[in-house]
Amino acid sequence: MDLLLLRHADALDYAASDRERPLSSKGLQQAALVAELLATYRVRPTLLLCSPARRTLETADAVAEALALTVTPCDWALPGMTPEEAVEGLGSHLAAPCLLLVGHQPDLGDLAASLLGRPSTQHLNFEKASLAHLSLRPGQPAVLEAFIPCKLL
Repeated sequence: MDLLLLRHADALDYAASDRERPLSSKGLQQAALVAELLATYRVRPTLLLCSPARRTLETADAVAEALALTVTPCDWALPGMTPEEAVEGLGSHLAAPCLLLVGHQPDLGDLAASLLGRPSTQHLNFEKASLAHLSLRPGQPAVLEAFIPCKLL
């Protein structure tokens, strides 16, 4: 299974609550760039999961529109998600050949470290709108196939 991890794009610093922070104009551009990258290289997730926070939903929506996908919000992916919660949440979707999860940092970095067999102190630093591609094989640590920081898009 291929697992794509995408941190939400740049968001405004203020809103009624952290969960309601929308993408900034920069974030909307970043989300569009990631969507274009995936479409250009024909990376076609079969399932798109995301945190229900507004900034992740807006990032996921940009990708979903470009790739003709449906966004599935998952409460377990809200900020503060642990690697164990993520693995449990992803568990029912392991039959998907390619899954995209849009979430938060340091949660995605901790998940990637855990899947790669590394301590969470060695997590990947997901800048906003950065994308990682992991290959998952049963009973083995994941393989990092690609890591693309948004500044390279």
